[in-house]
Amino acid sequence: MSRPTKECRTKVQKHLKEHFPEMAGVRPRVTSTNHGGHVRHRFTFRKALRSGNGERFQQIVHLTSDEEGQVLKVAVSR
Repeated sequence: MSRPTKECRTKVQKHLKEHFPEMAGVRPRVTSTNHGGHVRHRFTFRKALRSGNGERFQQIVHLTSDEEGQVLKVAVSR
């Protein structure tokens, strides 16, 4: 399966930085799949954060993009 290009990764990182600035600098785990002849890349970002009351939690952002880096879907935990 193909890996995301540098251009694709740059576009995904830009989207992440704009919408989730606390996740900037996190290295994602990337999986690639083929859906009906179209390659999709799923980037999974994980980071331990603190809530307003001081409790620690892990935030996970799943971001799905096409081959060109256009963001198709974003899912966030917690």
